[in-house]
Order: sequence, then structure tokens, then C-alpha cells
Amino acid sequence: MTEREKTPPPQVQVAIRPDGSSLLSQMPQRSSVIIGRGADCDVIISDTKASRHHCRLTREKDGFLLEDLESKNGTFVEGSRVDGPVHLKPHQAFKVGDTVFYLA
Repeated sequence: MTEREKTPPPQVQVAIRPDGSSLLSQMPQRSSVIIGRGADCDVIISDTKASRHHCRLTREKDGFLLEDLESKNGTFVEGSRVDGPVHLKPHQAFKVGDTVFYLA
């Protein structure tokens, strides 16, 4: 096993609203989480532009896999709408509605 494989994957930290307020300090430690407005989501955001089940973030050895769940307004990485699974590296961000998530 290489040193990189021993290192735990990064965490998703602090989602910021346009007014600057924080939504959460870090994501639950699970292999996969659903982000959206729905009460049954793992990460619930109060963003009117987010779908009830907006996107899925899956933990991988060297980052995260981001998938849009056919949301109405889309999920964005670096200003582009996600149209399939996208591999995210540490220090990248993705946007759900007006909420931006940063990988740390």
C-alpha cells in the first residue's frame, strides 16, 4: 500500500451562502452523501435553487466523484454545468444553486 492510499480522503468543508454565513463545518464521514433540500438528504441546504436530491458526492482514494442527480438548475464545477460524473481534487469547489462547497 502506498503512502497516498493510507492517507484519508479530503473533507468537504464550509458551504457559504451569498450573505457570507456558513451552513456547516464539514461533511459527514461517509463513503457517499446526497446533497439537496430534501429532509432525507445527508447534507441539507436551504437554497431555493437546489433540488430536493440535487447531487451525490462519493469519496474516492484521491478525491471525490461528483454526480448531478438530474437537478433542474444543475451542478457546476469551475463555471461549467456537470453533465456526467466529475472527479474533484482537493481545493476544488462546486456550486449547487447559490451554495458553494469547497474541498479542503
